[in-house]
This record gives sequence, C-alpha cells and structure tokens, in this order.
Amino acid sequence: MGTGQLSSLIMQGFSGPIYPIHPSEENVMGMRAYRSVRDVPEAPDLAVMVLPTGIVPRLLAECGEAGVPAAIVTSGGFREVGDAGLALERELVEVARRYDITMMGPNCIGVSNFNIGLNTTYYPYQQEPGGVTIISQSGTNSCHVYGHTHRIGMRLSHTVSVGNSAVVDMSDCIEYFAEEPTTRAIALYIEGVSDGAKFMAAARKATARKPVVALYVGGTGAGARAGLSHTAALGGDDAIYDGMLRQTGVLRACNIEDLLDWAWALATQPRAPGRRLCVYTNAGGPGASMADAASRAGLEVPVLSEGLQAELREYLPHTAATANPIDITFMLDMEAYYLRVPRLLFESGEVDGMVMYGIFGSWLFRTRKAALGDRFTLEIDSLTPRAFALLDELAGMPAEYGKPLLVSSFWGRDDEALAHLTDVGVPVYPIPERAVRSFAALT
Repeated sequence: MGTGQLSSLIMQGFSGPIYPIHPSEENVMGMRAYRSVRDVPEAPDLAVMVLPTGIVPRLLAECGEAGVPAAIVTSGGFREVGDAGLALERELVEVARRYDITMMGPNCIGVSNFNIGLNTTYYPYQQEPGGVTIISQSGTNSCHVYGHTHRIGMRLSHTVSVGNSAVVDMSDCIEYFAEEPTTRAIALYIEGVSDGAKFMAAARKATARKPVVALYVGGTGAGARAGLSHTAALGGDDAIYDGMLRQTGVLRACNIEDLLDWAWALATQPRAPGRRLCVYTNAGGPGASMADAASRAGLEVPVLSEGLQAELREYLPHTAATANPIDITFMLDMEAYYLRVPRLLFESGEVDGMVMYGIFGSWLFRTRKAALGDRFTLEIDSLTPRAFALLDELAGMPAEYGKPLLVSSFWGRDDEALAHLTDVGVPVYPIPERAVRSFAALT
C-alpha cells in the first residue's frame, strides 16, 4: 500500500521534497530513507502514515514532536472493528489534539490536490486538473473513480477520503472547499453524519457559493450495515437525510453515476434559466430517448415557433424535423451544424439550453480510409483543424448566452472531436439519458 501511494505522489509530479521513513531500508524508490521523522532535515508539512495499526499513535506522537502539522492515517483497524479499535482511535485523537495535528482518517486513502501535483492515494490520476472536488467517506469512491473520469474526460480539482473522521470530518471539508477557488462543484459520498447541525451549517455555506451534489447510502438496512462496518458511520432514516439535503440546497443523487455526471455539468456549465430544453440530434433514436427522458425528469421540450422553424429550415436538409426535437438526419455542413443552428436556438428566447447528440470528428473517416485505401477519396487531414475551430466557438456559447450545452455520443475520446469538446469544457455523456438528467440538475 505504501509503495503504491508513494508511486502516485511521484507520478503526479509533486515538486516538493519527499522523505521516506523506513526502519531498515537505506533507499526507497531511489530516494534516501530515514529511520525516523526526527532524522529528516526539516519538519515536513504532511505525514502519510501507512503502518501497522498498533504503532500509529506512538509514531504520530513522534511526528508531533518533530513539528509536523498535518497527517493522513491510511491504516485501518480502529473503531470500525469494535471496542479494541475504538480505544486505539481515542488514543490517536488524544495525540493529534495534544500536538495540534490536523489529521485525516484513520482508515482513509488520503487526499489529492491536482493543482499542485499532490496525490497521496493508491491510484494515479492521468488528466489535467478541473473543477470538481470529491469528498467521500469511501476511499474507493474518491480515487478508483480516476479511471472513470479519465475515460470520459471529466477533470477533478481535489479528492478527499475522510475515513473514520476522528479529527477532520466531512463538514470541515465542505466548509473549506466552499472557499477554495479552484473548486467549482462539490460531490459528496455520505454513509452517515454524526453532527447534523454542523453538517447543515457547512452545506448552507457551500451552496450559497457553489453547487453541491450528494449521494447518501445509509438510509436502507443493508446500506447502514455496510457503512457501519466500513467506516463506523451511523446511517439514519432516509427521509431525514432527504429533508436535510433539500433544506441546505444540496442536490441528492440516487447513484454514483448521477453524482459524478451532475457534478461535471455543474462545474463546467451555467445554471439553466428555466426548464425548456432543446433536443438537437442527427439521429432519431437518441433524440427520442432524450425527449422521453426530459419529460420524465420534469423538463419541457417545447414546440418551436413557426418563425424559428422557418429560419432553421434555411440551413437544414429537407428531411430534417424542426419542431423540437430537431433531427437534422444527415448533413456534412459543419458550419451550419455546429454554429448557425445552435446560435439561432440559443438566441431565440424559446429554450433555456440544449442537449446535443451527433458530434463527430475524423475517427470514422480514418477507419474507412484504413480499410479501403485509395478507394476512399475524402480529404481527411483538413477536417480536424476546421472541426476544432468550430467546436471552440460552440463551446463558448453557454457562457455567451448564459444557457448550458451538454452533449451525448456513443463514441468516446477515441474520436478527437469529442475529446477536444470535453477538454474545452463541454461534458460528453456516453448515454443520451445521462445528458438529460445532468441538464435537469442544472435547473
């Protein structure tokens, strides 16, 4: 475990000094190792402790004596395992308070701040930093998700695993990230809250400044039992948590997929001024799925005025449907598709935002070229720069008009146009209904 966490720290590009502590090794991963934190040439800012449970309090005290102000205790085996572990955790808390150490955990996977190359988790994060911060009572849900975010292009700012929350709890983290400038949306994974008043005060402070989404899993018998054995979190009645989240302005997600999807939309797009959704597609099936999902999510898919439909028909094929959903069927006029039609819709005053299906780059054409050779004569190399320029302008429309744009595509980041769109701030969801549910979160 310690080797993996140290590897992640190095791979992330952390530029500050790192001091491995080991009782017998002279070097660890090419770095000089020290027998004790007392031997390190300066007081570290942070101690990451991956140790046998029984010796953690003693070595945390050594860190306190050496002037270390903060610690992450990865080690488990504390109150989540019963009375013996609870006694050891109380000893740990007493040490942290005696030396005024800000302690995360125990029984946590650590914290990450991708803006400074800090990753103390077991898993590498292979993207640029973004605007979503995850605060989680599950270590897995704070760092295993790096694989998922990498696949879809969602970018994170920070992740925090609070574990048993013996000193620093979720509410402390919420209050901090309410003010932290790189965090544009907060995603919470909750198994239980021990101090409801403190949580509500922190949540109200945060939602006054930025959106917060939460997934609570302790409201069922099985979920509460799992949380108790996992981090000793005490789950409570589902309706009480539902009311607590609603009263503090926290959006409640029903699953981890919605938690991450909604936070991504909220971190990158403006809030929708209303519930009128434009469904814009080049394929009938996804358009119908998105329209159906919109109705089920309480959104409107209004029929566009005759005047607006007439303007749209100036740019679209005669086979296109223009009432809303707008199904262009098929055309290769990228300027009309990516710019003129969306601009008409954003300017119309008849919709409050758009979900779009059918962004494409050169992947399909290159696949055909590879298979067909000279029989496929389309000039491919000129497509990508032109598409990027148009997509950059499309991606700027939400900020220009104050209305969100979300995209769906069954093709992923293998297509350079879809990868580029996510990189410039427009979420691309792999399933049409997920784009619609995320738009609903923006209302």
